Amino acid sequence: MSYFLTDDNNKIYYEIEGKGKPIIFIHGWTCNHEFFRKQVCELSKNYKVITYDLRGHGISEIPENGLTMERLARDLRNLIDYLKLEDVVVAGWSMGTTIILEYIRQFSCDKLDKVCFIDMTPKVIADSNWNMGLFGEFTHQDNLNHIANAAGDWPKLIENFVPSLFATSGCRLKADMDWVYDQVRKNTPHVVVDCWISMSNKDYRAELSKIKVPCLVTRGEESAFCTLETVNYMEKEISDAKVINYPKCGHILFMEEPEIFNNDFIEFVK
Repeated sequence: MSYFLTDDNNKIYYEIEGKGKPIIFIHGWTCNHEFFRKQVCELSKNYKVITYDLRGHGISEIPENGLTMERLARDLRNLIDYLKLEDVVVAGWSMGTTIILEYIRQFSCDKLDKVCFIDMTPKVIADSNWNMGLFGEFTHQDNLNHIANAAGDWPKLIENFVPSLFATSGCRLKADMDWVYDQVRKNTPHVVVDCWISMSNKDYRAELSKIKVPCLVTRGEESAFCTLETVNYMEKEISDAKVINYPKCGHILFMEEPEIFNNDFIEFVK
């Protein structure tokens, strides 16, 4: 088991499989490095694939503080520096996308070769000037209600949250959903609440134009989280972007269609 210490002395768990060009996968809110197991298995045949547990998630240390996008982005930079990586491909799913955008805010595209965003908006909260938040119209009041529900009864929120990760027409493999339930239930409420508050408070639209490396933007056509208008907007704002929409997939498209996603991702990395 491999850990490294961040510059604020937090223990972060990571795994490396394969050799070659480095790829880092960054998981989403309430999840862990194992969510990319279907990618690691295939991509590690030709690439150095790095997965890790965000602080407070998986088997990384659970701190009382530092559960913010700013700190999570610095953790990513600490990992890149610790492993002495250059020309890294970073792929972020959901909150992982937010972390990459915060990384770009702090470090530009330094050390990055390519970027992949998986089913996420650059601004969670919708308002009078922005109708491309989560679910399209996720208002400030909706957000307060979500935070209150997560803090007040996390196990109950999980029962609605996990199915929403899959296509709106339903999960194809019950084993996948059962596994996700097991993983999400491992989370500590204060971690998920703190991370959500930080993530939902951010607006990264301005960072899109600062992406100066090739970017792949992916979305599930049956995602309850990310709209078609959102990814089209991101494609327009990013100088070198390609959008791929996955039919019959939801927010967790890379688990629902791993073979198709992996092939598309490999083609992008080449």
